[in-house]
Amino acid sequence: MDNKKESMKSLKKRILKRKFLLGLAVIIIVLCCGSKMIYESWNHETTDDAQVDGNIIPLRTTVSGYIRKIQFTDNQQVKKGDTLIIFDTVSLLAEVNRAQAQIQAAQAELQSNQKQILASEYSEVTANFNSGSAKDNIEIAKAHEWQAKKEYQRIEKMYNAGAATQQALDNAKMAYQVSYAQSKAANKQFRALTAQQSITHSQTNIHYIEVKQAEAHIKQAKAQLALAKDQYDHAFIIASCDGVISKKNIEVGQFIPAGMALASLISLSDIWVTANFKETQLNDMKKGQDVDITVDAYPNLKIKGKVESFCGATGSKFSILPAENATGNFIKVTQRIPVRILLAETDSKKLLLPGMNAVISVKTR
Repeated sequence: MDNKKESMKSLKKRILKRKFLLGLAVIIIVLCCGSKMIYESWNHETTDDAQVDGNIIPLRTTVSGYIRKIQFTDNQQVKKGDTLIIFDTVSLLAEVNRAQAQIQAAQAELQSNQKQILASEYSEVTANFNSGSAKDNIEIAKAHEWQAKKEYQRIEKMYNAGAATQQALDNAKMAYQVSYAQSKAANKQFRALTAQQSITHSQTNIHYIEVKQAEAHIKQAKAQLALAKDQYDHAFIIASCDGVISKKNIEVGQFIPAGMALASLISLSDIWVTANFKETQLNDMKKGQDVDITVDAYPNLKIKGKVESFCGATGSKFSILPAENATGNFIKVTQRIPVRILLAETDSKKLLLPGMNAVISVKTR
């Protein structure tokens, strides 16, 4: 009986000891967890108001026309440089060919005008030479006229003195009249050649103007060709980055006006996290601080990052109808500041998509 009582006491002691140790362990665990929580809250700023973010690129085109081919399906992953959509290019290619033909025509016009300039300049040189020769002929004709006049006056005096015959007088008079007519003809020829010289010079200037017009036509045709090629190039919609293409809004054979949204390309090569921290959490936060990221879609995936930048205004300031505290009753509301978190390189094959919820913890100390 005594042994039984002693064994019961021993059992109770062991149970009490185990309870004590268990309670002590719970207290230690609670203290450790509490200490960790206090340490985390002291050295970290955390928010669950965060989302994975990325560039969503609307696919549009400046081309108006019919769609000939669509080379993707909705929500398909694509690579940078993949051809996604092809428009009907018959009319666009015709515009390219027409612009090229205009360039060739303008170049031929330029060559023709340049040759006409050479011909006009040669004619102008010839006219200058002829004009100079005609001017010299005037001097010669004047000299002959003066000599014939003097000879006529001398013969006339001799005839009046009876020392010359009538025939000699007539011959001298005729020679004087001929030289006088030749002098007048030389003057007229000089004026005609001077006028021709002026006309030739004007023609040369006109050809120079035509050359400038031809050069302008070439520039205009080249500009039209560049525009036509640009339109032709925009008939092929190319993926500008790696990503997922969604919200397909077109079908083959559909007529598309310029500027219409065709689909959306979500870039997967440039992903970041936008975390909306309370303004009271920003006191110790700085650019470059380490960040721990957990994505709700992948609870076991731990991602590292760094604080990249702070938004220049609170989120409410970007709303369609921002709050006007100067009117009505004012209630102070803690504002949130968007913070951009740069993701570190990760070997995980998990797909991070814009819009996924995330939990952010920034190490501030």
